Amino acid sequence: MMKWAYQAQQRLKKNLSGNVAMIVALTFIPLVIVAGFAIDYQLVTVKKVKAQFSLDAAVLAGSRMMQTNMSETEVKLGVQNYYAAAMLSNEGFLSCEPLEVAINDQDISAATLCSQATTLSAIAGVNEMRFSVNSASKFGTGMVDVAFVFDVSGSMQGARMASLKDAAKIAIEQLLPENPPVGHEDDIRLAVVSYNNSLNAGDFFETATGQSPDQTYTYYSSYYGRYVDVDYTTTCVFQRTGSEKFTDAAPGANQYMTPASYWDRNDCRDAEPIPLTNDRDILTAYIDSLDPSGGTAGHLGVAWGWYMISPEWTAELPAAPRGYAEPDTVKAMILMTDGSFNATINNSQGSSTWQAKQLCDNIKDKGVVIYAVAFQAPSSGEDTLNYCSSGPEFFFDPQSSEELTQSYQAIATSISDLRLTQ
Repeated sequence: MMKWAYQAQQRLKKNLSGNVAMIVALTFIPLVIVAGFAIDYQLVTVKKVKAQFSLDAAVLAGSRMMQTNMSETEVKLGVQNYYAAAMLSNEGFLSCEPLEVAINDQDISAATLCSQATTLSAIAGVNEMRFSVNSASKFGTGMVDVAFVFDVSGSMQGARMASLKDAAKIAIEQLLPENPPVGHEDDIRLAVVSYNNSLNAGDFFETATGQSPDQTYTYYSSYYGRYVDVDYTTTCVFQRTGSEKFTDAAPGANQYMTPASYWDRNDCRDAEPIPLTNDRDILTAYIDSLDPSGGTAGHLGVAWGWYMISPEWTAELPAAPRGYAEPDTVKAMILMTDGSFNATINNSQGSSTWQAKQLCDNIKDKGVVIYAVAFQAPSSGEDTLNYCSSGPEFFFDPQSSEELTQSYQAIATSISDLRLTQ
């Protein structure tokens, strides 16, 4: 009896073991399939994100090509080549159909269908997963007001100024299409300001100061034993005083700029601000005329760069800047220096660096994008421009002529991208 019971127990164990093994086997296969689908789906998701990013970049590149007046055929081929190059690193058995690119007036669209070979999902007969990506962009739809602000202090003499002129002219050519589409001639407008110890307000002097450029200096002459009047003319200005000194308020009572005195009248350079324009020749001639000398009153450059694109100055400027809240509008400033902001006429308002930072804070609060280029500048100059920039990606510290050119090209490309909508 005991023997029979023992044998029965062993037979039961074998039966149970076989059943468990079968159950485990039947359960394992679905688990593998589910896990395979999860792994393959995750892989496909990663590949789709990569493909979408590459396609978006290709379409934006196509929009930039259209701004250079390339033909539709050239733009289509450019988009396809850009996408193909971007996808070269996308390994892992991903294949995509030829990219279809369509151009309709100012619209560029592109789409493709891709398939990704599966791994464990193949157990269930699923050998590939498919997805589509598409992107679209409008070129020339955004309006851009940009102010270039150049340091023309004495330290910029020689090779530095030559490098700046070359880099700035390349950026202007890149920003301003030579033959813009009809009706879009004024989509992109540029203004230019330069500064050293002071700033030459030029035709804006009377508006900015509330005074005539024709001034009289009166002093007591011990030689003649009487007061003597000396007539002189100046269009040089220093910073604004009063409650609006760090704003873009239009000039007026209690918010005028300080005119240069008889002794300071020759501090500024000849180049006066160029208000917003799309005329390449005017902008290029201005840059060619830059002649460095003197100190670095960077806060003046920051302020006047802001004025040139501020809607608050509409009444004072020949070409009205667009409003801050105007739809599809981008406003940008490009600040450049090779040194520290170190020149002020009125230290009671703070150092040039401190005043520049107050202005930069208020400019960015208005939604203006600030690019900053510290060209071979000392650490103090870099710190100021880094503070003023709209973020790390908007700050550049080139150390050579080639890097300066690359910086301005990168800025021009960034500004072009800001005005494109996906």
